Amino acid sequence: MTNKINLVINLSILALLIYLAVSVKTLQDKVFPDPNIMKPLMGYDDSKQELEYNIREFLNNALEKAIDEQEK
Repeated sequence: MTNKINLVINLSILALLIYLAVSVKTLQDKVFPDPNIMKPLMGYDDSKQELEYNIREFLNNALEKAIDEQEK
């Protein structure tokens, strides 16, 4: 009885490992279609301007927080 339970557990683990390997390969093929070229994470038009704005806002907030802490 214990051998059958171990066999089922081992087969389940093997099936999960195969599923994960196939999933990772599929994801890798979507992200890196050509091994020599990497897809950019964001586009260059609106996304770049939005990213720059978000970075500026983050840095401004961090500076304001640092100034407030220095004044205390």
